[in-house]
Amino acid sequence: MAQAVKDILDVPRTRRPEPEELRAEVSRLKKTEGELRSEHAAEVRELKDTAATYANQIQVLTLLNAELETKNARLLERLRQSGDNVAVLLAPSRPLP
Repeated sequence: MAQAVKDILDVPRTRRPEPEELRAEVSRLKKTEGELRSEHAAEVRELKDTAATYANQIQVLTLLNAELETKNARLLERLRQSGDNVAVLLAPSRPLP
């Protein structure tokens, strides 16, 4: 490996980048890295916001479901207490497609 490097360095036609070119490339790469980090951070924030929104929606739906269950239990109890005064209706059947 060392010999290969020496051979490459010994060839006078080999173009070596100038220090200024290397500095410019390093600057370009740093700028690109900063942009990628910024984009990644924005994506992470957006995903966290989406997850929080979903969590809030799930919580609301859970509370509404509990409320409906409570109302349903009350209605069933009223039906049970009414005895024979209420006729039970069958749910309409859905038409076949």
